[in-house]
Amino acid sequence: MIKFFRHIRQRLLSENKFSKYLLYAIGEIVLVVIGILIALSINNWNENRKNEDLEIAYLKGIQSNLINDIDELERHFKGDTLKLDALSFLLRTTEAGVENSQVQTYISNSLFVSKEHWFEGQNVVFEDMKSSGKLNLLQSEKVKLSTQIYYRLFVETIKHEDINNQFYRNYIKNNSELVKVYPLVEEMFPQRWKSGVKPVKFSPTYFDLSETEIDKVLDNYSLIKARLYSSHMARLRLYQNAKQLEKLIEVYLEEKK
Repeated sequence: MIKFFRHIRQRLLSENKFSKYLLYAIGEIVLVVIGILIALSINNWNENRKNEDLEIAYLKGIQSNLINDIDELERHFKGDTLKLDALSFLLRTTEAGVENSQVQTYISNSLFVSKEHWFEGQNVVFEDMKSSGKLNLLQSEKVKLSTQIYYRLFVETIKHEDINNQFYRNYIKNNSELVKVYPLVEEMFPQRWKSGVKPVKFSPTYFDLSETEIDKVLDNYSLIKARLYSSHMARLRLYQNAKQLEKLIEVYLEEKK
């Protein structure tokens, strides 16, 4: 093809047909430019297609992370409900005095509320996008902004929960120094295996504690409850945000098909 065009140029020059040669030369330049534009257009199309495929892959990954977050948060909500119930029981019985029929329940609730739980979450896909500078692959500004807002809240929730757990741990420790559980535990055994330690007094005086000490126990249980409820509400906000973002991504991906 190149030889063919060269032959035409040489023939026009040899025949001194300069005007025709000039028109031919301009035509050849136009063809070259058109060829370059077509090549660039194809290259841009390929790049856009690759970016769109990568965008979809990232969004599906974020969506998968969100579904896992939602499942984990729902498990925490069940645990929060049981713990708040247990703390409410401990507050009531501590103030009124533990009855014989409540001993086992009191012990199990005391042990249950002493266990910490925290939200871990999954943000692997978003962190990969952020660190690799690929957030701009998200073509929808609404999806991009909603994703960034969610993961800011994600980090804030974990920090908020960590602070609450530190206080939670301290309040549990304070109560363990005031309330001795071993008399209650010993009361659970048959007579043969009781150790003979000083029996608990099932009365409003509660383990021979003074009124001031009882008030401290009540304060600690109430503060534990407040910290747990605070973490619960933070997780609830994150949960609602996760549900909204997951739905937004789902609709966006459907529109991309």
